[in-house]
Amino acid sequence: MNLRNKTIAGIAAIEIFLLVILVVSAMSFLSDSNEKQLLQRAHATTTMFSHAIKDAVLTTNLATLDDLVNDIMVLEDVLYVRVKSYGDTLSVGGNIELLEKVEQIDSDLRSVKDGVFDTKINIESNGTIYGSVEIGFATTAISDMLDDAQQAIISIASLEVVLVALFSFVLGTYLTKNLVKLRKAAHTVSKKGPGYQINLKQNDELGEVANAFDTMSRNLEESYKDLKMARNQAEKANESKSLFLASMSHEIRTPMNGVVGLLNSLKQTDLNDEQKKLVNVATDSGLFLLSLINNILDFSRMESNNVTIDRKVFNLLDSTQSVINNIAPIAKDRGLNLNLKSNHLPEHLIGDENRYKQVLLNIIGNALKFTEIGSIEIELFSTKLSDNKVKVSCKVTDTGIGIPAESLNYLFDEFTMADQSFSRHYEGSGLGLAICKKLLDLMDGEITVESTEGVGSCFTFHLPFEYASSSDYLESNSRPDNLHPTCSGCRILVAEDNKANQLVIQNLFKHIGLKIDIANNGIEAVQMAYDNTYDIIFMDISMPDMDGLEASDIIRHSDNNTKSCLPIIACTAHALPGDKDKFINAGMTDYLSKPVNLSSLINTLNKHVAQTDEMVMPSLSPNERLSNDPESMSSKATSPNAELTINESTLMQMVKDTSAEVMPMLIEHYIDEAQKNISIMLEARNNDDFETLKFEAHTLTSSSLALGNTALAKLAREIENLCIENKYQEVKRITENLNSVAQGSLNALHRRKEQGF
Repeated sequence: MNLRNKTIAGIAAIEIFLLVILVVSAMSFLSDSNEKQLLQRAHATTTMFSHAIKDAVLTTNLATLDDLVNDIMVLEDVLYVRVKSYGDTLSVGGNIELLEKVEQIDSDLRSVKDGVFDTKINIESNGTIYGSVEIGFATTAISDMLDDAQQAIISIASLEVVLVALFSFVLGTYLTKNLVKLRKAAHTVSKKGPGYQINLKQNDELGEVANAFDTMSRNLEESYKDLKMARNQAEKANESKSLFLASMSHEIRTPMNGVVGLLNSLKQTDLNDEQKKLVNVATDSGLFLLSLINNILDFSRMESNNVTIDRKVFNLLDSTQSVINNIAPIAKDRGLNLNLKSNHLPEHLIGDENRYKQVLLNIIGNALKFTEIGSIEIELFSTKLSDNKVKVSCKVTDTGIGIPAESLNYLFDEFTMADQSFSRHYEGSGLGLAICKKLLDLMDGEITVESTEGVGSCFTFHLPFEYASSSDYLESNSRPDNLHPTCSGCRILVAEDNKANQLVIQNLFKHIGLKIDIANNGIEAVQMAYDNTYDIIFMDISMPDMDGLEASDIIRHSDNNTKSCLPIIACTAHALPGDKDKFINAGMTDYLSKPVNLSSLINTLNKHVAQTDEMVMPSLSPNERLSNDPESMSSKATSPNAELTINESTLMQMVKDTSAEVMPMLIEHYIDEAQKNISIMLEARNNDDFETLKFEAHTLTSSSLALGNTALAKLAREIENLCIENKYQEVKRITENLNSVAQGSLNALHRRKEQGF
């Protein structure tokens, strides 16, 4: 109920209550007043009549007595008269039925039941009672008058209630009209934000409230704008921080991997004791720095929501044991016992095995870091949640230095450690436990800690997993993508002029354990084929000095008969209709379309080196084939407003085929090479050197496809095709978009690199 209705109901209720009291009081007053008048008149009339007939009663003059009775019956409200003497009735008059009723004397109107007020008075002289007079007075007139009065009063009261309700409605509407404005203004502010103004021109308390609301709304609007600006700045600063952390982690980790690798190589040389000691210290420091960088990179990925949780079947006990096996040598060197106790564990589960191992490794590593003597106990147990879900709990207990009680509240915060002093004995980034907490949150898990300073600590984490069967595990871990054994150790020549593509293909072969020789152009490829014996050659088509077709023809027609049957695979971004037939007719054995992925590479090696037609690699999905198919890409129009996004599936396939660590290096090399290609293309366009423009466009298409830069690949492909068709005016027109598309797409790829893989 709103305020207006409450006001109307309240006033009406008060008015009705007062009117009821007034009506009851008035009716009571009228009733008492009329009763008093009736009693006085009845008493006076009866007294006077008794005096008038006293002589007639004493003398027993019945004729006179009858006359007097008839005279009093003339009165309007007298219904009957009876005169009695010593029990005998001397004279009567009036209603016979009333005279025959049992004698009943009324003291007041409330005792009247038959509409007649019965009164009686004795006839006495000198103290002697000679008889009595009974007279009945009608009360109908009084009752009718009281009923009429009651109806009139109630009608007037009802009319007054209606008028009061109407007045209350008008008054309530007037009083609440501005309150309704205030309410609507409050709703508007709550939905659309502050700034709404009522502008109520009223010089009373309500006007003051409205003015205060307007002032508050204006102030809130200003504060809201400031807060929004501050929030945007904070979000940009946080994003910049995350990008900086990711970028610097990659930039530092790349040379650090090289430093650690060189130190490990240095260990294998003849060193004296002092040199070995220095190398060991440098190696430990490098590995420690890498662990800090990895933690920062993981944390920056989590902050930018760039961490995904995998779901695959794994063996829980094997995964746990592998973590312990990796860290056991460190514990042994420190004289610590590392024990695993497992109870009622399911054999196979579905979840993110690597993230589970990362959490476990961080917690055990943390325990090792702060434990100098004693042991570290790992207890693993499970609790069934439902028919297909289980909660795995892992408890890591150490006998280390413990954690102060006041430090437990912020133990899992980022960049914090229990010992915050400048002279702290234990080094670290303060991110290990924070990363564990975030990973567990991502996997719907939790972690708790109990610790006593000087005694030790106990970290317990819980993770939900799904049950898996042994058949699920076997099916999940079967690997049909193995390279045929006869391909291991084969000699491979790759002819590729683009440096970025050289790095990509080197890492692809490295991933399957094969080394390759690289020729930078057709002339080098021919010379290397003469000087060495190769099992297979992957030949790019468009290369400077001598293209792939000419180089293949020379190799095929050499004096060495073995070269005539040597598998030469066309490895190019050319994908026009008839290209494959043209390459085969030119003497090439088979054809691979760029970007080359690991699946097609292994299939080609198995087919042409191992001499088997078995396709052991799974084929790409239709979506992946479409995203990697240059012909389908070139069919789409390219404009300055083309979406400058990176094909994530291509990048993820590249990560899968190589490794996440080499991706930043591959991208940086590609960006450098692409910028050189673009510079040459723009210069060739200005000089009307369309042959050079076509060659560089082909090279740019190939390298861009390999790293998912679809926007630049489409434009470069279109430029190449127009050059082939001699449509030079059209070439000049669309080349105007080259620089903007290139810079936008390369910047997008650079930003993607900074997010990490």
